[in-house]
Amino acid sequence: MSWVTNLKNWERLRDRDEYMKEVYGDPLAYMKDEEQTKFVTEREYFGDLGFGECFNSTDSAVQCEIIHADFDPKSLPYEKRMQWHFREFCYKTSAHGIPMIGQAPNRYYRSVWIFLFLGCMLMLYKNAQSVLDKYHRNEKIVDIQLKFDTAPFPAITLCNLNPYKASVATNVEVIRRTLSAFDGAMNKAGDAEISYNSRFKRQLTNSKKDFTPDNKYSNSGSAFEPGYSKCNCKERSDENVSDEKIDCEGEKYKTLQPEGDIDKCLCAFDRKTTDAWPCYSHDSWLNETCAVCDSHAFCKKSGKVGGNFQQGPSPCLCAPSGEFCVAYNGSSKIVKIWEFLSGEPDEEENAKFLEAMGFQGMTDEVAIVTKAKENIMFAMAALSMEQRMLLSNTKRELVHKCSFNGQACDIENDFLTHVDPTFGSCFTFNHNRTVNLTSIRAGPMYGLRMLVYVNASDYMPTTEATGVRLTIHDKEDFPFPDTFGYSAPTGYVSSFGLKLRRMSRLPAPYGDCVPDGKTSDYIYSEYEYSVEGCYRSCFQQLVLKDCRCGDPRFPVPLGSRHCEAADPKARKCLDERMGQLGGLHGSFRCRCQQPCRQSIYSVTYSPAKWPSQSLKIQLGSCNGTSEECTKHYKENGAMLEVFYEQLNFEMLTESEAYGLVNLLADFGGQLGLWCGISFLTCCEFVFLFLETAYMSAEHNYNI
Repeated sequence: MSWVTNLKNWERLRDRDEYMKEVYGDPLAYMKDEEQTKFVTEREYFGDLGFGECFNSTDSAVQCEIIHADFDPKSLPYEKRMQWHFREFCYKTSAHGIPMIGQAPNRYYRSVWIFLFLGCMLMLYKNAQSVLDKYHRNEKIVDIQLKFDTAPFPAITLCNLNPYKASVATNVEVIRRTLSAFDGAMNKAGDAEISYNSRFKRQLTNSKKDFTPDNKYSNSGSAFEPGYSKCNCKERSDENVSDEKIDCEGEKYKTLQPEGDIDKCLCAFDRKTTDAWPCYSHDSWLNETCAVCDSHAFCKKSGKVGGNFQQGPSPCLCAPSGEFCVAYNGSSKIVKIWEFLSGEPDEEENAKFLEAMGFQGMTDEVAIVTKAKENIMFAMAALSMEQRMLLSNTKRELVHKCSFNGQACDIENDFLTHVDPTFGSCFTFNHNRTVNLTSIRAGPMYGLRMLVYVNASDYMPTTEATGVRLTIHDKEDFPFPDTFGYSAPTGYVSSFGLKLRRMSRLPAPYGDCVPDGKTSDYIYSEYEYSVEGCYRSCFQQLVLKDCRCGDPRFPVPLGSRHCEAADPKARKCLDERMGQLGGLHGSFRCRCQQPCRQSIYSVTYSPAKWPSQSLKIQLGSCNGTSEECTKHYKENGAMLEVFYEQLNFEMLTESEAYGLVNLLADFGGQLGLWCGISFLTCCEFVFLFLETAYMSAEHNYNI
């Protein structure tokens, strides 16, 4: 193999002089003319490398900068400095592909890497777009859990199907007239021989009867109301009694119009018999609160319940003698007796009243009853809550016996009274939001059991069924017994088995629920937001805006009033708004979302006849035989049971299916797959942007 070695040596030594010159330099250099040493500046040095250009300047300091790599890019011109900055970033960045572009030895190599980098960026864009679209869909999942835990007991609202007691409600003049119009409409619908108007005129022309309190009470159709009349107080003067306590003669002068305040009296007037007695000067009657009233609107400031008298108290007007009082709510229009007896003005007023009642042309008895119930709601809306409570049942009158978890209830403290426009006074058990009641066991023995008494003999003629209305709801929610209630008849044990389902919804952007709290126009200010309350609030706001008065079925905000029952214009406007808006829940102008947190109670109902023949329980005084008492209880009493069927409940919880963490993970995976970019790499680009912005701002500032 020696020839191979000789060949290599020959190749190395074939140009011996040139080789020696490259290794040891020119040996004759010292003999040549001495040339001036040329030093390059840092600009010239980096210009040779592509960062700048030669300026033919000399600076010996650059030699040290080159040796020690201590280079200040600020000494470069702005354009060259930016070029150097970007090239330096390409060398040191951790992103894949970019360093290969910066270090490419030629333009072909650089073009290949630019093409690959742009292709990867395009794939990154496509995949990132799909990831963002998935995130923006705000998808959610529903987790269903069955919790074996003691479920909180709901609030129970109980109402009598009869909203107001007929014996006291008829003392209100508007209610009395409403019931008379209802009676006339029912007679017409039943093809009665005489119409309401002719019967009304006949009542006006009935023969007069001598009035005494005894024969007044014997006439079941009689009822007092205050009325203005002309009178003569001198005919019955007595020296031993002061003038203001002596009643005036008004019966003789009631057809005449008073000439002034001197002969103007206020009398207890009866539209049935047209009697006006007693009469006193109109400014001598006193506004009082009477303890008891009878069915003829005759009241007493103090007295015991019994006979014709029913439990009060109720507002009234009392004569100066203090012994005679007549029921008066303080807001109804006082009749002018001389105009009433003349017939003409009264007929015109009666026509407007009948128009407002809306009974014209109605022949269907069911529709007439429905309209009458609406009219009563309108009439009662003019009274205060306290006055309406006095006309309805008390909690002791409705709830006679009660037990919870096998223990007796405290009826006075455990039930909260509130007035419902449809059912009058209603009573809510478990109303205290600071106390959490729970059933210790499942089954009717450990739930709420109530024995109720409805007193069907005092029902109003517009009440179609005997029984109670029961609503099961969360204690933070308004009960809405007219919409969500269950009717329980008398003569039965009504058992209501409960199952609780709790919903937890996600707010926007994942869902369309309303967070905890109320909207700005929510009219049920003391209760939490609900969909039904939202629809009613929205509808009420629209009616207030168009009709200048509110629907009496719903509360009104402060500073607003309900539409009057006898106002035909307001009633017509309300009916038109109801038709135009498509009803309460059909208005396209009302958008109500579900609450984010909601408790839903599913109810199973089962009845059984009650009471049994062997049951010995007293609802009240019953002096008849056991058969008679059992019949009385079946007609007026009922037993109610509300209990949990199982001591567990369902939890339905919405959660995000694809959240921000998932987005970052997928997006980071796409960045790493196509470009090799991590979070720190992103920080590098952020710093590049900040440094470039600073350099540009500094350059523009120095110019």
